[in-house]
Formats: sequence, C-alpha cells, structure tokens
Amino acid sequence: MTPQTTYYSWFPGEEYLTITLPNYDWERRLIICKIIGSLILFLLVLPMWFSTKVVTNSTTSTDAKKATERNNVNSSETLPGKRRGKKSNTDKYRKSAPSKPTSQQSEINGVVAYEISSIASNFFSLCFVLSVFAIPFFSENNLFPARTLLRAPVFTREECQHIIDMAHDAALRNSQEAEEERTLLLTEHPELLSVEVDSQGNIPLNYTTTTSENLQLYQKFNKVNSLLRSPKGWKKDRHTHYPTTDLNLVTDPFTAEDKEWLGQRLDARLAPLVERAYGIARGAIRANDIFVVRYDANEGQPNLRKHTDSAHLSFNVLLNDEFEGGGTRFHNRIDESYIDIFPEVGEILLSHAHILHEGMATTKGTRYILVGFDQIDEKDPLTGESTGLSLFASWLNFCWAQIRFREGWEDGLKRRRKRNRNDGGSLGGD
Repeated sequence: MTPQTTYYSWFPGEEYLTITLPNYDWERRLIICKIIGSLILFLLVLPMWFSTKVVTNSTTSTDAKKATERNNVNSSETLPGKRRGKKSNTDKYRKSAPSKPTSQQSEINGVVAYEISSIASNFFSLCFVLSVFAIPFFSENNLFPARTLLRAPVFTREECQHIIDMAHDAALRNSQEAEEERTLLLTEHPELLSVEVDSQGNIPLNYTTTTSENLQLYQKFNKVNSLLRSPKGWKKDRHTHYPTTDLNLVTDPFTAEDKEWLGQRLDARLAPLVERAYGIARGAIRANDIFVVRYDANEGQPNLRKHTDSAHLSFNVLLNDEFEGGGTRFHNRIDESYIDIFPEVGEILLSHAHILHEGMATTKGTRYILVGFDQIDEKDPLTGESTGLSLFASWLNFCWAQIRFREGWEDGLKRRRKRNRNDGGSLGGD
C-alpha cells in the first residue's frame, strides 16, 4: 500500500482538491507499528543496553559441599584398573591435573545477573507511556481533522436558489400560523392588549412577581410575536447562547418533498466528502441539526459573534451572493491570528466544530447560508447497532475524544442535577 491510497472509496472531486488528503488506512497502520516499535525500544532494548552485568558470589552451603564430595567419590569408584591398596597411574594423573569445574559448581560459586537502576527503569517506562500518547497526537490521523478547513463545491447555483425558495415558503407558513395563533390568543385573553411591552413588542418577563399561569401565557405570546416581527416567519430565538435568524429543516414547516430532495443531495455529496477528508465511516455520520440562516444588513441580524458549535463537525454552504460583506472568520486560540474565508455560491466550509469562528457582518443586502451540525456515533441511536466507526476516529483521535469526554462530563452533571431535584422533591413530599 502506498501513502496515496484512498480511504474506503474514492471521492469524486478529489483530483480537483488543492490539498493532499491523508491516507487514513496507512496512517493508522503506521501508528500501530510505531507504538510496537516504541514498546520494543523503551521496554526491551534500552533497558538491556543500560543494564549492568553482576556476578553474585554465594557461600557454599554444607549440603552443596556434601553433594560435591559424593560426586567425586562416585567418579573415583568407576575408574578402571583401580585396586585396593594400590594407586594406578591414572589416579596419579588425576591428582596432579587440575579438575575442571562442573556447571553445578559454577552455579554454586557465582550467579550471573543483569541489573538496571530504578531511576533508569522508571525513566524508560515514562518515555514509553508518553510515546503512546505522542505518536497518535502528532499523526495526520489527529492533526488533519483538528486543524483543517475544507472548502469544496457541493451545490449548483440553481440548487442554492431552490433552497432559499424552500426557506421562504416555510417562513410564509410559519407567519400564517403565527397570525392565526395571535388572533386566538387575543380573543381568549383580551387583557394582553393592555399589558406593557418593550421596543420589540414582547412582554417583559418577571419571574418573581408574575404567576406561573401568566408566565406561560406571556412566553407563548412573545414566541408568536417573534415570528411576526421582520423578517416574518423566521425563528430568532432558537439557539439560546448564540441566536440566529434561521429555519430548521426538521421542526419548521418544510414539505416532505423538500426534505427528501435536500437529504438525497447531502447523502450523495457531503457524506463521501466527510468520510474521505476526516476518515469517518459514512454510517457513523449523523446530522444533528440542519437549518437555513439569513444575515440582514438593514434589519434583523447582520452577524454572529465568536463561538464554537455543539457537535463534532460543522459546515455552512453559501446560497447566494447578492450582498456585501459577510464571510466566515476562523480564529487561532494560541497565537490569536485568524483567517477570513469568502466562499463561492454552492461551496461548503467544513471543519471541526470546536474551531473558534464567527460570521462577519453583512453590510448590504441579505446573505443566506445552509448550516449543519454533524455527530459521530459509535452506535446507531435508533437501532443500537454498530456504525462501523474505527477507534482511530473516536477514542484514539484526540480531537474527537475531547468532545466525547466533554459530552460525558455534561451528561453526568445533568444526571446529578436531575437526581438532586428528585431527592429534593421526595424530601419535600415527606
């Protein structure tokens, strides 16, 4: 296998890319070989090289002496030509000639051993442990997904315009439903007309003085009022910490035909790109959130401040170019540098979701983008079956493993808070 062999399947647009994508099969085999080599080097070769040869002299025990004398007697009894009272020439020769030490005598007289200091042993063990972490960390299997911003075409201009039209139709349905719901609310609760509102037309919520019944009513009214505020039908409070003016492809009234149309194209074009560029099995990629965002220069939201996304991978596709400004700025947390990217219509910007980025201000017109957050699953959340995800694309890849540790930590905190609430409720009930 050569380093240029592709991973899983050939990506149709790979020949047009301006970067060389890693060969993840090759990289992962190389990681295993390097770890095995590190084990041999630090736990076998170097300890033997730096060990000292030691011969331990032990005092001959009484039993050992007796065993030696017994062996000498047995040897003399078996000699030919030996007569009582006479000594043969052979006996004379044996007395005059020095006897060769047997292997048993060698073991009694000294034991050969190899010793290494505890400091050196601990040092080599530490080097091996560090190498187990360093080898995967500095491999392309880890560095490429963590640092690379991928820009590639996925939609034609006509397809992008179709997505914008889909969003406008969904927004129109939202606004019509909101008008009907507002009329119904005012009919059933005419007191809402006399309640004081802010500059956005929302009722200020006072959680300390407002009753729970009125609080729910006011929240419902504000939600309806938000949909009727310009641009009508677009959600403006769906994301708590970093709200965007957007429409969700799942929860907002897109037609089934529109969802199928977009899903087929993303499966055929985006999934192979993610699989090839990041070494993730296609079946392990799950769209966690897909939505259309609009940035307006004169009304609504012109930009989005610095943030990271709650996912493994995130992408955005530019859907139009009838605007000025815009673009996405990606930040380097270490040296505080940044890079501004201005894609063409239909091009995707794909990256690790925890890369710090921001949507730069649109200064004229309206900018539309399709945004998606992708999760990487070891098991299908519906069936529980394995997705075929490699360990090198999950726990043995630090850029994905840190997200898994973070998610596990947050899930643990949520369970703890839930358990504390349940314990508090049971104590209150008693």
